[in-house]
Amino acid sequence: MKKDSFILELLKSGPVRLLLIIAALILLGIAISNHHKAKVKMKEDVLYVVPKPND
Repeated sequence: MKKDSFILELLKSGPVRLLLIIAALILLGIAISNHHKAKVKMKEDVLYVVPKPND
């Protein structure tokens, strides 16, 4: 069996196709979530005031 035909048959197999589909869905989800973070940014200009001690 040639090396090229082995790779082709491997890609045609069911478990490898399922693995590729799952990997594509994960990468798509990561890309969508990273795109969403770029749009929603909050300012962190919060001033913290230390409370007075109760003596």
